[in-house]
Amino acid sequence: MKKNKPDLNVNEKLVKMFEDQIPEDRQQVLRDIDSIMCNMFELQPNDLPWINPNKHEEKWENLMNNLRLIVGKIEYESKRKTRTVH
Repeated sequence: MKKNKPDLNVNEKLVKMFEDQIPEDRQQVLRDIDSIMCNMFELQPNDLPWINPNKHEEKWENLMNNLRLIVGKIEYESKRKTRTVH
């Protein structure tokens, strides 16, 4: 039988993904993800729906949220490979 997982929004998923980091480091990772997205797609920070809500269409918000999750997963995997276990 499948367990019912609570539906997390994109930000909650990203925070959970980096939950092993202190809040300041986690916040820096989120800023890094936003910076990567702005550079990759030649966007301004105001173009990101979580920075400037109520300005964008729902489709744009969904697309950007999904892309943010993808970039976050790539960041997570790259940091995981560079960590060492003591």
